[in-house]
Amino acid sequence: MKMSLYIHFPFCRSKCVYCDFCSFAASDAKVLQYIDQLNTEIMLAAAQWPGAEIETVYFGGGTPSIVPARLMEKVLNQLHKHFRIPAGIEFTSEANPGTVTGDWLQAMAEAGMNRLSLGMQAKQDRLLKELGRIHSFSQVRDTLALARRHGVGNLSLDMMYGLPSQTIADYLESIYAAAKLGVQHISAYGLKVEEGTRLQAMLASGERTLPDDDETADMMDRGIEALESLGFQRYEISNFARPGFASRHNLVYWQQQYYLGLGLNAASMLPAEGAAYMRRTNTASGREYKRLLEENRLPVAECIPIDRDEAMFETVMLGLRTTAGIGYAEFESMHGQKLDTVYGEAIKALETGGLLRPVDPETPRLVLNDRGLALQNTALMPFLKDNDRISPEKLHKN
Repeated sequence: MKMSLYIHFPFCRSKCVYCDFCSFAASDAKVLQYIDQLNTEIMLAAAQWPGAEIETVYFGGGTPSIVPARLMEKVLNQLHKHFRIPAGIEFTSEANPGTVTGDWLQAMAEAGMNRLSLGMQAKQDRLLKELGRIHSFSQVRDTLALARRHGVGNLSLDMMYGLPSQTIADYLESIYAAAKLGVQHISAYGLKVEEGTRLQAMLASGERTLPDDDETADMMDRGIEALESLGFQRYEISNFARPGFASRHNLVYWQQQYYLGLGLNAASMLPAEGAAYMRRTNTASGREYKRLLEENRLPVAECIPIDRDEAMFETVMLGLRTTAGIGYAEFESMHGQKLDTVYGEAIKALETGGLLRPVDPETPRLVLNDRGLALQNTALMPFLKDNDRISPEKLHKN
């Protein structure tokens, strides 16, 4: 069975003011303990899925690049020992500028990593400081150069817009600076203020203020125009790539393919008997993660079987994030029902609202136009009405 692997490393030097991911600062001893636990989970998970054919690997966090090379080698060796990971598949690791060393890159590259995703966020050091980032723009440039010297040439940068005190000029300057660095992929995310983050408290106290909605929307629109003018093709709401460099691992998520998440709070989508598939989430508690693995049990906190109706809605929700949209033939092949039979009224509503691209009768696909992509949650509402078994909370999964 084909699947992808996601491995979570929940460590950061310091937590950014906007971050609500499962990440924290940790001592060297805690990192070593976690790596040993993770290696136990790798062994147990591989035994549960013998013969799995791995299609992509992704190391995320947190900050995988702060794990010392000697410890990362233990994880890499364990992965190759227990899973069949073909040479040359897309193998990505996230990293933060200023934390990447030559030893770490060498260990990762020798084990197959061929794609690096760096959190640049902005060019302006003042904005990076306000976000709680620990790097400068010059360290972004230096890290990319170091990666290339170690043979890692498929490079991606994360960018953000709608930041406190950020202007449209700042955002466009960041985009042009990123493109000038010669990367193949750029992810451009609008800032989301999450519950319980330091940023939320700063905004509530008046310590920080955000650009207004109109300025943030202009940043998004002007950023898309700039990226496309620079040769980056938009293939998902927030992701842009030079031809041939779309993230294969990202597409696994958006195309509802199987993936196995390992590590603290990692999520999986897996086959399930009697259901379309299963969504599984590991515990977010370090204590519980340790306890379960010491008992030679997978550290799973929740398993949710996804029925046919939910699976069809997720096909729509995820597919409409992408500029390829949803193929009518693919939908029928996946679910055994015609897209326009299940969601005919919803499709008519999108057509009436002017949110769809014209349909090619030869190879019909349901694809949002630029306005539809900008209003994706609005575009999904008619699909909820067509299926009252799906709750509105599904909208927040994206």
